[in-house]
Order: sequence, then structure tokens, then C-alpha cells
Amino acid sequence: MERQSLNAFGRSIGRVWAARRGLWRFAVRNAATAVGAGKLDLVGRTVVITGGSSGIGFSTARACLSKGASVAIVARDEGALERARIELSRFGTVIAVPCDVTDGGEVNAMVAAVEETLGPVEVLVNNAGRSIRRSTVNSLGRLHDYRRTMDVNYFGAVTCTLAVLPGMLERGGGRIVNVSSIATQARGARFGAYVASKCAMDGFGDVLAGEVAGRGVTVTSVKMPLTRTPMIAPTDAYRAIATISPERAAKLVLRGIEYGRPEVSTIGGRAAAASIALNAGSAVFWRQVDYLMMPESKAALGDQSRSSMKELPVSAVGSGEREVEGLVGIERD
Repeated sequence: MERQSLNAFGRSIGRVWAARRGLWRFAVRNAATAVGAGKLDLVGRTVVITGGSSGIGFSTARACLSKGASVAIVARDEGALERARIELSRFGTVIAVPCDVTDGGEVNAMVAAVEETLGPVEVLVNNAGRSIRRSTVNSLGRLHDYRRTMDVNYFGAVTCTLAVLPGMLERGGGRIVNVSSIATQARGARFGAYVASKCAMDGFGDVLAGEVAGRGVTVTSVKMPLTRTPMIAPTDAYRAIATISPERAAKLVLRGIEYGRPEVSTIGGRAAAASIALNAGSAVFWRQVDYLMMPESKAALGDQSRSSMKELPVSAVGSGEREVEGLVGIERD
């Protein structure tokens, strides 16, 4: 038994030794990017951005084009996607590929189309997302809300990642950037479905990062603060809260692309995460205060009055479906 244990240990050490060059390259790159060096040059690189027809995705596409990248924007609404492509074409090489990120067949076809037109996918930005604001106690009997949110935010990101990962590993490099949320750090009230889906995406990314670190592929989570996009339009309470512009949000995503750090966050997000880690009980208390101060929308409470039936424009939703105020907002795509 002791001999078998020693042999197993020896084989483990052998695998680490065989990967020593990749581990060394990762260590050097990690040290360099930690001090703001080692920025990736995007000139001539192929970038795929899901949810790219508006908001954060659109602004990120423009930022990447300004750096010399060739960009593929992906979304479900072909009309909105084509309008975005026409506008973005003024800044560089961009193509539009209609795709539902929850459909594996469509995603594989999208990646094949991008690589045939622009070349191998070197950067993937998982930005398409769905958000719903409704407390758990008012979500009884609405399991579909959780499934739909998880389908886009988690499974959509996983599906796209699995489609581009083989090529990245074969070429020995690539960047995967997951647009997460400050909500995963603050755990704000009434966003249980949304926070759970983004935490799942973050967990997947963290594990993957550790598995491919020595093979030249980086995985980044961008803890995006509240941004002025169609996602927050249904929530009246957010009109009085400080938000950032899609252009500012795009700078955070671009930082993730260029430096490949495990996380891009804000001071507020890090403070929220630290407060929970240091004193979870107090964090629960203040989340209860937040829950009481920010009331449920009339629509989420089931009031179908005219004032609660304000609809988002179809182009804002990005899929041709209409969403009722206070029930769900489409974050990206």
C-alpha cells in the first residue's frame, strides 16, 4: 500500500514537472499583469461578444474595434444586430451572427461562421444575460423564472465557452471574459435568480481557470456595477441610484480582455464582499434593511394595472418578446 502511494505521488509530481514551462509562463504573466504590464495587443485578433447588439456588448465591441481587433457581435434579434453592425462598421472590421446562446447547435454554427470569416476565436466575451427582480417569497410557483435566468446567464456562457475552448487549447492561448455582476459580491435583495446564475458562472470560470492556467488560456470575471442598460429600465427605484454608462462598463470588460486577470472589480464591490466575509451576520441585517427600503414592484406583486404593464421596446429586449415592468429585464442581448 505504501509503495502504491509513493508511485501515485511520483506520477503526480511527474505531471506537474511535464507542465513546468506552461506553469512558468503563467507565473510570469500573472506577476506582470498584477503591476499593469503584459497587456494583450488586440490588433488583428478575433473577438466574439455575445449580447453585442446594444448596451455593454455594443460598447465593448466598439472599444475592441478601436484597439484594432476584428469583432463578431452575437445576439438573437437579427434586426437589432444588423443595425448595430452597420453603426460599428465605421470603426473597423465587424460581422453580425444571429445566435441563441442557449442552443448548442446554434453556438457551434456561430463559432464556425466566425472562424471561417475572421479567423480563430482568440477572445470570447460572455456578455448575453437576463435579469429578473422579484423576491423569493413572491416567486413561489415561478420556477420557470429561475430556469430561464440560469439558461442564459450560466448555461449560455458555458455553451459558448465549450465551443471555443478546444481551439484555444490547441493554439496555446485565448481569453475568456465573463461579464458577471457586483450583485455576486453584495447579494442584494430580490435578485435571487439573477445572483445564483451569475455565481454559477463565476464558479465555472474559477474552476476552468485553474484547469487551463498552464496552457495559455485565461478566464476573467468582471464584477459589473449597476449600468444604464435596458436591464434596469423596468425598476423605477434604480432611477435615483448612481449608475455607470455602457462606455464605462466597456472599459472594465476591456481591462479583463487585455490583462486576463482572474477578476475585474470595483472598490464598492470589493468592500461588499469583504463585509460579508468579515461579518456575515451584519451583512444579512443590512440586506434585510435594503429589502424593506426597496419595495417590490406592482407587477411583481401581481398587480396588472395599466401602470404596472409598461413594456420595454422589442429592440431593448433583443429577442422579439415583450417583458412586463418589474418582472424581468434583459441585461444584455
